[in-house]
Amino acid sequence: MAFDYGSIDLGLRNPFKTEGYVTAIRGLIQTGLGIFLLVLAASKVKDDAGSGWILMIFGVAVLAIGVKALSTGIFATLRYFVGRNHPTSLAVNYSKSESSTANEEKPYVAYTAKELEEMLVGRKNTTFVEPQGFLARLLHSLLPKLLFMPYPIRNMAQKLFGAWISTLVALCSYGLVAFISLAGFAGEVGELIFPFYSAVLMIYMLLTWRTAGQAISRQAEKKIQSLGGGALVKIITFSLLLPVVISVSASWLINTLGLSPEQISQWLEIIPSFYVGAYLICILAVAAVCSSILLFMLNKRLNAISNKSEVSELRENWQESVHPNEIFINLDNLVMANRRYKEVPNRVYRELDPKLNEQVDSKGGFHGEMIQEIQPKVRPLDLGATFGKSRLLALVSGNIFYVIASLLSVSLAFSLINVYHQGTGLPDALEHLSKEQIHALLDVLVVSLHLFVIGVLVKSFAGLLANTAHLFFAEMQFESLLIYFKCEGTFTESKISTGTGIHDSTRSENILVRSSITPWVIVSRIVSTTFASTGMRNLEFPRYILEMHKDEQELSEIKQDVIGFLKDRESIAAITSERDLGNASQIHQLNQQTRAIPTDQRIAHDEEAAGFLEKQAEMQTEDSDPKDKQ
Repeated sequence: MAFDYGSIDLGLRNPFKTEGYVTAIRGLIQTGLGIFLLVLAASKVKDDAGSGWILMIFGVAVLAIGVKALSTGIFATLRYFVGRNHPTSLAVNYSKSESSTANEEKPYVAYTAKELEEMLVGRKNTTFVEPQGFLARLLHSLLPKLLFMPYPIRNMAQKLFGAWISTLVALCSYGLVAFISLAGFAGEVGELIFPFYSAVLMIYMLLTWRTAGQAISRQAEKKIQSLGGGALVKIITFSLLLPVVISVSASWLINTLGLSPEQISQWLEIIPSFYVGAYLICILAVAAVCSSILLFMLNKRLNAISNKSEVSELRENWQESVHPNEIFINLDNLVMANRRYKEVPNRVYRELDPKLNEQVDSKGGFHGEMIQEIQPKVRPLDLGATFGKSRLLALVSGNIFYVIASLLSVSLAFSLINVYHQGTGLPDALEHLSKEQIHALLDVLVVSLHLFVIGVLVKSFAGLLANTAHLFFAEMQFESLLIYFKCEGTFTESKISTGTGIHDSTRSENILVRSSITPWVIVSRIVSTTFASTGMRNLEFPRYILEMHKDEQELSEIKQDVIGFLKDRESIAAITSERDLGNASQIHQLNQQTRAIPTDQRIAHDEEAAGFLEKQAEMQTEDSDPKDKQ
């Protein structure tokens, strides 16, 4: 959204300053490591071109990561530009003062006006959608309050739960593979190629936790990810078929090459150990520690919810002498405008467009409805000091892991240089290779492989901790008043005249509209949440309703304002101008003087009128008493 400046502060502050400082420090260290590798590469490229190029490639990679982290951290500590139009509206905003902003934020709104009406009238919250998939339902059964969390937090919890389920299933599958391979069901070569399965398990677990550590994408913030049981079936099937397929393929290859199991064993003894068991234990231990920190923060967030879906409602019938249009005009221009927060125009989700259906004999009906939201104000999300410390621990730990991964990248660069030197010292013909040379080459290769695997492991959990901490830093809650107004009724017109005495010279004729008004007002004080970011789209995220609370006081005040306007209405037109009052007074004085000086013609006219009235009275007396004549 465009930045709309206003001198009145809305109280929105930058939530990422702490995260920005920590990220900037990490970026500064990584940048220094990258510069160190580049300087070292420049000094070695003349004497040792291969080593120089290896150092340069790693230096550029580490420097790029460091500069990105440094710029991101510094950017997060800068001024947080929030205009008068933030945060994003719940639905498309039809306010005339926000027409340009409404077009820009339209792709990010979470609801429609119809959905908001259904939520208020039906006392329901469509934000809370049903989990999809067996595993998702299992997780929501274990943590029932998770249903009432914002989408990103639910997706984060599902990813963490899915990673653990995949890990446990992989370990169980590994046990099945071990049983099939070592018990002889996979043939003679089953035991020989069993270490290969261990390496596959380790790679699978690394990829699983690397996926779990990825940041929640923007698309995932608009829906709940599916977490079904199909993945489990694939893993189990793969675990049962993999040893059989590999053993058959290995047997065919051995028979084709004419190798014996003893020869294969000799070759396998030359390869250094990969310490797969140690890696698996390390993955499980680090995953358990990281998950404990994240589950603690999740538990604190779960305890802070209030899954209310309540509203305050008014349904009455009023009989008032007022034109129907004036009801809607007063409601829009006075009642609702007086409830603005810091003079920010209300969010109009359904425009007040009254419909008058005029019928014959000065009668008719009317109908109009409106949905508005008062400008949301920030609601501090205080989850306690322990939550803040846990969030900071996750943030700092994640960034320390990122630095360790960068140090491992530097070590990997020097290890690859050793591989390069060892490889260039080997003879051209393979038959001239000695066992010592092969062992030396394999040793440096395995060291490089270990550094790479450890680096991937550390970076995976660094992403898990840092991205989850960012998620909890980014959540911002708002409190606002959501009002639904619907009014129907009928009206009739009649004339009323005042000042019609015999001697009055000034009178007032008015058309009186009598309306039967049936209002339906629903008021709910809602708590909504969004997830902020840094950059040009800092708060351009969908805003979701989490809680709906009654507000009887606000409803009573709205009713009093509307009724006060209706009772204070004037149905008879009067003179309010001082000059008009003076002119009317002069006319009245002139009439009094004219009646006080009778003329001969007027006297004769009055006597003639008096005789006529007396004669009429006598005739009525004779007609009313016929028995007296008999």
